[in-house]
Amino acid sequence: MSRPDTSYRQIIRLSTPVMLSQLSYTAMGIIDTIMVGRVGVVALASVGLGSILFWWLLSLFWGMLAGVNTLVAQAEGASDRRAAGVAFWQGIYLGLFLSALVFVLWPLAPHLMAWTGASPTVQEAASSYMRIRLLGAFGLMLLMACDNFYRGIGRTDVPMWFGFVKLFLNSGANYVFIFGHLGAPELGGVGAAVGTAIANTVIGVAMFVTLFVRAEFRDVYALLPHTGFHRRVFRGLVVLSLPIGVQTFMEMGGFSVFTAVVARLGDPQLAATDAVIHAWSAAFMLAYGLSVAAQTLTGQCIGAGAKEEARKVTRRILRMGYGLMAALAFVYVLLPEWLMALFVRESELAALLPFARPLFTIVAICLFFDLTFMVVAGGLRGAGDTTYAMIVNVASAWLLFVPLTLYVAPRYGLVAAWSCVIAYLAAMALLIALRLRGTAWLKPALERAGAANPRPEGRPPAVESSIA
Repeated sequence: MSRPDTSYRQIIRLSTPVMLSQLSYTAMGIIDTIMVGRVGVVALASVGLGSILFWWLLSLFWGMLAGVNTLVAQAEGASDRRAAGVAFWQGIYLGLFLSALVFVLWPLAPHLMAWTGASPTVQEAASSYMRIRLLGAFGLMLLMACDNFYRGIGRTDVPMWFGFVKLFLNSGANYVFIFGHLGAPELGGVGAAVGTAIANTVIGVAMFVTLFVRAEFRDVYALLPHTGFHRRVFRGLVVLSLPIGVQTFMEMGGFSVFTAVVARLGDPQLAATDAVIHAWSAAFMLAYGLSVAAQTLTGQCIGAGAKEEARKVTRRILRMGYGLMAALAFVYVLLPEWLMALFVRESELAALLPFARPLFTIVAICLFFDLTFMVVAGGLRGAGDTTYAMIVNVASAWLLFVPLTLYVAPRYGLVAAWSCVIAYLAAMALLIALRLRGTAWLKPALERAGAANPRPEGRPPAVESSIA
């Protein structure tokens, strides 16, 4: 059995398409904002509010499908491609189950909007937007399950190309339904929800069908002969993935509180914060791409029985990431005016720049802590150690970040509030790095979840023993 390729070249090959995929999603959000902005302030506010609450609630569900990447990558590393196909189908069944659960949220939409305290007009429009997005949950879950399968086998280029197609499809559907072209009703902000739901569903189905049209996926991974439900693998996937979903949900909740606290400081402070976070998203895309590479390569190493290689590749990705973050840190510190000009109108630049300038310095510091947590968490996730990262993230967010922000921001202002972000990310980076130094995380995912039988020492930890 050959060892997985963990070279810098392979890291770049895996991570670059993920970064470009994230770029297409970012572009999608920007285009949505531009189109809806032409409808009016109420439409723009309702889409913004509806999107935030939709992604916060759905983060629990789509986070739970990230475990498909881990199981598939470990099976790929063990050269057990039949097991990778079985793990894929369990991800599909989990996605169907989660899609059904999403509809429980349908009647809750108006109550969630009332909780925000927005104007009645915005609440009504945001509720309609959110409900349409919930209708597209099946397509989104199908897309995420397929996306994680492609990543697990190392074919991150496939979701990248589908991401570009989705960008154009979403833009076209938005144009039709927001403004009422080609005989469609003019739905305003709700039309953006229709366009996104259609794009998610079409691309999710297309990614699924591609697996069965192309022999390199259908035959190599024996997708057609092994469509059955495997209870132990499914249970292992749920145990593995639930901490990822909880972590994502609670993390987004913590930053929602941070945003609400900053909003109380004033409109200029909130606008500056929003622009700086948008600029930070470029660094996030790089870190996320490297995190996915760490998850895939670590999973393949664990599957191949090369445990120390799993540790080495995670550290290799970290070194590579630190170089990229150092370059971005110089940009954030030296060019704040240029960056702000990308996101705010020229007439507002002079008023917002004094608030934003120190925030970019804080971001430059945060880059290294954020990268450390994301990459190491990706490595641990690839091994199946998802609970530790969840505990670190949730505890740091809700025992440190949120209470500290609530105390500091009203008393000391915007820069002090953002300094709490440094404390939060530094705590997570330190705690996650300690885990990387140990050996407890170097254990196959299904064994950790109690869904596979222990194997003799030296035998490759494939998934097959749990599906025989």
